[in-house]
Amino acid sequence: MKEKVKNLLRLSVEKLVYGGYGLSRIDGKTVFVRFAAPKELVDAEIIKEKRDYSEAIVKKIVLSSPSRREAPCPYYGICGGCQLQHITYEEQLNSKKNILLESLERIGKQKEIPYKGEIPSKKEFNYRVRVQFKVQEGKVGFYRWDKKEVVDIKECLLAHEKINSLIPHIRESLKVIRDVQEIHVNYSPSRDEATLKFITITHTEESLIENLLEDVFPPWVVGIGNYGRVGNTLVKRYKVGREHIFMDVGKWKYRVSNDSFFQVNYTLWEDFIKAVLELSDEFKKAADLHAGVGFFTIPLSEKGNFVEGADANPSAVKDAEYNARLNGRDNVVFTESTAYKYLKRRAGEIFDLILVDPPRSGLFKEEIDLLIKNKPERIIYVSCNPTTFARDVKMLSRGGYKLTSLKLIDNFPQTFHIESIALLELYE
Repeated sequence: MKEKVKNLLRLSVEKLVYGGYGLSRIDGKTVFVRFAAPKELVDAEIIKEKRDYSEAIVKKIVLSSPSRREAPCPYYGICGGCQLQHITYEEQLNSKKNILLESLERIGKQKEIPYKGEIPSKKEFNYRVRVQFKVQEGKVGFYRWDKKEVVDIKECLLAHEKINSLIPHIRESLKVIRDVQEIHVNYSPSRDEATLKFITITHTEESLIENLLEDVFPPWVVGIGNYGRVGNTLVKRYKVGREHIFMDVGKWKYRVSNDSFFQVNYTLWEDFIKAVLELSDEFKKAADLHAGVGFFTIPLSEKGNFVEGADANPSAVKDAEYNARLNGRDNVVFTESTAYKYLKRRAGEIFDLILVDPPRSGLFKEEIDLLIKNKPERIIYVSCNPTTFARDVKMLSRGGYKLTSLKLIDNFPQTFHIESIALLELYE
């Protein structure tokens, strides 16, 4: 449907697609519409023209969607951190489910999908315990959605309340620490402790950092690290206090260092582990190829004789080894390795189960080839991108695997990100 209204296009929005866009069509050409909701009529401005598609932004709601709501964040529509705050949480979940299933049908060529439902976040807001603030000309916040200009904020509705309470202290610290680009905050809700990581261009004297920890930040900030960039790598200059915090997930305890990854949505930690464990039968030997600090690896060790975790991040591997001892698990070992190098080195070994939790880019083709060659009975695939997941499922299906279970776990409410937990079983 096409009608010019004051240099705008009137668009009928069909549904949401990956990226958080509303999908519309004009004369056979696809239009991706920012800040649209499913089943509504909008006036939108074209902001990008490509040969096969256009990108537009809503300027006026003509007929509102039943799922549209007033976004609670005052920075929404400017800040690039969220894409779905204008849509009810119920519809966010529904749209994410549809995107996941459509990706598997269209890209993955899956005809019968064993979908087992969604695990919703227990909190729509204030669920993040890891945040990376951008700093620019004294402004603390996040980049705009349309350019690398920092939106100065008083609070982020996705961040845990205790992280938000640090923002005034962070502003005060910028009077001392010069040329800051980013500030990474890790917070433990179970231990009420946090560490901060300042990414700077220039060097700040360590004594000044020590004074900040004692005089500017509250006592539950247990450590500050100062890092600089060498190319794309962050290099530690020095630290004051601790470089790690401890997280408690049910009966499991984890040390998490500044340079190690941990799941951001603390309200789903226990559900996440439970959902993965439910897909694992008892095993003799298993591997976790993107193990991190052992978030899944260590609980998984209770279900089998032996499990090995691999991760390319040396900081995560050190934490994971510590965590195995901390939790009294003597049938777990960890090794520093990429998934590809691990599979290549273990080619021909028998695994009952292999767990993969790759980045958004998914698995490399060479990794999938080695998985198929090794033929573990079960592959648990934790995905954070439905399109690369669907692509990988298609290749694994051709290699003798069948998708037998799929759940959506909503680790990132208010954003377009879609996380899922799947089981693929060897059927040859």
